[in-house]
Amino acid sequence: MKRKKVIIPIITMLVGFTITAQNIEINVNATKTKGKIEPFWASQIVHPTEFLLTEWGKDFISLLKETGAARQYIRLYNQPEEAIRVSADGKITYDWSRFDEKADLILLNGLKPKVMFFGMPVELAAFPDELRVRPYGAKVCKSRPEDYKQWEELCADFTRHVISKYGIEEVKQWTFRCWNEPDGGSFWYTGMDDKNLHIKEYLKLYDHFANGVKKVHPDVRIGGPALTNSGTFRRPENFKMVLDHFANGVNFATGEIGSPLDFISVHTYGSTMNFIKRENNFIDYAPSVDYMVNLLNILANIRDQFPQLRETPIHVEEWGICGAGTTGIKERPQADIRNSEYGSAFLTALAERIISIKQENDRNIEAFTFCTSGYERIPENDFMGYRTFHTKNGFHKPLLNGYKLLYRLASEMVPVTISNNNEHVKAFATRNSEKITIVITNFQHDRIYNGGPSNMITLNTETKWEPETKVNLKHWRIDKNHSNAYTAFKEAGSPKLANPFEIDAIKKRMDLELLEPERQTIMEDITRLEFELPCNGVSLIEIARK
Repeated sequence: MKRKKVIIPIITMLVGFTITAQNIEINVNATKTKGKIEPFWASQIVHPTEFLLTEWGKDFISLLKETGAARQYIRLYNQPEEAIRVSADGKITYDWSRFDEKADLILLNGLKPKVMFFGMPVELAAFPDELRVRPYGAKVCKSRPEDYKQWEELCADFTRHVISKYGIEEVKQWTFRCWNEPDGGSFWYTGMDDKNLHIKEYLKLYDHFANGVKKVHPDVRIGGPALTNSGTFRRPENFKMVLDHFANGVNFATGEIGSPLDFISVHTYGSTMNFIKRENNFIDYAPSVDYMVNLLNILANIRDQFPQLRETPIHVEEWGICGAGTTGIKERPQADIRNSEYGSAFLTALAERIISIKQENDRNIEAFTFCTSGYERIPENDFMGYRTFHTKNGFHKPLLNGYKLLYRLASEMVPVTISNNNEHVKAFATRNSEKITIVITNFQHDRIYNGGPSNMITLNTETKWEPETKVNLKHWRIDKNHSNAYTAFKEAGSPKLANPFEIDAIKKRMDLELLEPERQTIMEDITRLEFELPCNGVSLIEIARK
């Protein structure tokens, strides 16, 4: 039988003229495997935590689960400020029932809690007036404790409670983390002006947290320090100072050498919202996967300087395409990247890079937890540019479709090579006994409005299946014209008060869409496919055996 060539033509336009596409050849060898793939990208943060007890919160968790955006963890606060009880005689007790409601919801959806110990009850605070006001009115004290033993007992009480309620075998699958970004004034107040003393005071907080948790049960997984992304890149010596304490320092709670540490929590973003020149001889003018990976390698290199910590995994407990999750396009027009197909291209390009690192030089980096802090801001309209997955009227952003696309991956990695040395086009592939899936991304990080050149893709796929094997071919696509409610929203005139007809029309465009109708054919006819992939477009080729 003569082999057919499948050509899917697409024209990419930029400022009124056609960009000449470069030819990129991608070869997928599905006869071999490179091991299992875990959905390390699929953990989420719900902001604010108290939203979990609303109908919106329950619907949101369901959305994350159904779309594959959450398949491992949900990060939340244990919120001790609302659990503390002080009797008339000054005795302190805790009621963790509200936390239980949130944890129950997470567990009901097949996920595990990542619990952050954050928020000092004012009754325990050295500076009770140092409050962080949440956008919806809740106030959280960010002060150090007046008495660290009281803080330690708070941590122990919470640990005893969750083990008693859920059992140690369940709680061992959770993670506990001490505080949030203690190198920044937004979350940690010590009364000290010297930033080094500011961070050193956190070490005391951590040691008493660790002692409180571990004396209840040594198998509960704990970690820190979750320093700020930009602060860590500019001052990696702070990260090193903290790890040196964990490895070699005198423990403030026990007097022994070193601190218990089961994982190292870090925050990494693709950029600040300013998109400014970086430091440390690393230059970047837009959100960059390279910047994130560079920072992760810096952190892993610092960790590996301490023999006691080399096997300790790094958990990316906060990430995003860029910082300032509640800053929208009104304040910074470049926040538009969080509305458009740029988001899904960044996500899939990041996934490809981390997969490559895991396979080629495993740095023991896992649990990428996306920060949806944009939900802390009440939206006036749709597509405000906040760091969210959907909008005021429930329109799914292309970023969420990126998660839906990754949800379709199979379980085993297979080898992929790209013949042309193109810095933008990246690909990875998976298989199981019944299907092969190939993800191809044309991510151009400096084209924040998606106006870069397209590329012609030639995809060659080798399998163990016989040429006459009957298969179904699906080509899923995210770009300007596919799986993109933002484009439909703009075509409707970006309505501030969308009517029901406009809402319905936009929602019809917000789910993952096929580039062409699903096709039934035989394997021989699709071993070679050709199509054009626009700037910041993502394709998922799915070949399923009938």
